[in-house]
Amino acid sequence: MARYNLIDEKWIPVLVDKSGEVRKVNIRELFENSHNYLALACDTKAQEFAILRFLLSILHTVFSRFDSNGDPYRSVELDENYKQIEEVSDENYENELMQTWAILWENGEFPEIVNSYLDKWHDRFYLFDDKYPFYQVRKNDISEDKINKKIAGSISGKNINRIISESGNKIALFSPKYEYKNNKEILSEDEIARWLLNLHGYLGLSDKTKFKGDDKKSSKGFLFDIGGLYLSRKNLFETLLLNTVLVDSHGYYQNIQKPCWEYSSSELIDNYLVDNDPDNIAELYTTWSRAVYIDPEIDVSKPFEMNIVKLPDINKVENFLEPMTLWRFNKNGDNKDKFTPRKHVQNQSMWRNFGNIIEVNKENKNRMPGIIKWYKELSDNLGEDLNIDSVTLNSVSMKDDGNATSWVPIDEICDSLNIAEIIITDDEKDGWKDRILNEIEDTKYCISFIYKTFLTDIKRMRSFQLDDEKSESDKQKNKLRNDPFVLQNIDEMYFLIDRPFREWISSITKNDSMDEKCREWRKTLKNLILKQADFIIKNISKRDYIGIEIGGKRENIATIYSSFKHFLNDRLKVKEKEENNGENE
Repeated sequence: MARYNLIDEKWIPVLVDKSGEVRKVNIRELFENSHNYLALACDTKAQEFAILRFLLSILHTVFSRFDSNGDPYRSVELDENYKQIEEVSDENYENELMQTWAILWENGEFPEIVNSYLDKWHDRFYLFDDKYPFYQVRKNDISEDKINKKIAGSISGKNINRIISESGNKIALFSPKYEYKNNKEILSEDEIARWLLNLHGYLGLSDKTKFKGDDKKSSKGFLFDIGGLYLSRKNLFETLLLNTVLVDSHGYYQNIQKPCWEYSSSELIDNYLVDNDPDNIAELYTTWSRAVYIDPEIDVSKPFEMNIVKLPDINKVENFLEPMTLWRFNKNGDNKDKFTPRKHVQNQSMWRNFGNIIEVNKENKNRMPGIIKWYKELSDNLGEDLNIDSVTLNSVSMKDDGNATSWVPIDEICDSLNIAEIIITDDEKDGWKDRILNEIEDTKYCISFIYKTFLTDIKRMRSFQLDDEKSESDKQKNKLRNDPFVLQNIDEMYFLIDRPFREWISSITKNDSMDEKCREWRKTLKNLILKQADFIIKNISKRDYIGIEIGGKRENIATIYSSFKHFLNDRLKVKEKEENNGENE
């Protein structure tokens, strides 16, 4: 009855070359040839992130037990299926893990032990099976006597497929699949496998069925609530290995890696209902959001449907086991004075929150993501042997519908930024990291305050009524700062500088002069802002020239522009003077 084994069947899309060729491979091929593939190429970036974490859970499991030669560590006790029996307490274990990582990086490809391990657990990777279905439960696990409804909830093909995301009540416009003969509902085996992993990461709370006695907060998918962050490099092997965090400062690496496939569905459900609190990365990366049942006899040529039952959420408050997220320090609310995952903001480029990624401030109100700490540790330990000149930071988050009763995923928030290795690892005072953070803060100040004041003054002048003193009140000014004219132009300004900033920061090398590169960016920034301000001035009316009189003082478009230009020049000129003085000293 078991069929479609993911170790053997081709279901993971990978980018083969720079021409854009995409090929589907199985898990075995992926690890054997990861150094020959450029990257994952899944249906969406969110799905890609979910599958990346699944692949990383395999690597964490294998290389927590075996070294780069495929030999078990001396302190790790394994059974005949390569399953770890006891936790490690050997003080040399951390050094052995770092050595394993270093040799793997030097070799540039994964050893045979990865697929040898998968062979031991081959029967746990069948997508359709009545004993150990992949990321699913058996039918009797969600029988009527175990759940709060007569039957488990269900989800259809067009709803699990997030490039359609169509419910029974709302038709998706511009769908990539046509409606004829239930085509939207049909999923192939490889699509089912990919969207199944995506479902466990991003689902929401619109379904209602729970297990009896489960009074805990339900999961909407662990990835739904985090600001996903990962590193990528020139090929898939380097991307996978850079994100394989074998050692951490909290000692989690000493715990047994417990990926979901090493346990039966009933064992997993019992554990989730009692205490869903992973203490190892493999377990965290493979935690389910739902007890999913797919009929092993399913006919994939017909409309797809699966049954689902809610499972408890994982505690995210200061859960520093998770390395692939941004963190927020909460100043109020239920989690006051504690860190929780910080999601990415839609329509806001990642570089605008660069300080939250690479810096820990003195007040300890900012926490560096674990994956960045890991990269810095690799750089400190391996030095030039790491041989990396630049790395790409990638962000992934899911936008919801804003409804606290359903939290339906409606759009993904993705970004990437290529930066020099020295920017992440340079901790010198007034070094690259500090200088770039300063440039980012100045950029945001110039746009969000100086340029915004210019726009607000224009709007205020146009809205001013001589018989309405409230026009000059602080309340009115604040209202104007959120006027559509102002906000639209601010968004447009950030859009216009986004690509030039990316090109500038990606052009930085460790041999560049910091002063020269920073002056280069300020010149670009100033020209772009002035050009946009000039464009606005060219589209003004006669009334804008006449202006208004406030307190006996005439204010028109000329005075507003002059004031704006003065403050912009003053802000950027001060920075130039500071650097020139430093050079003279």
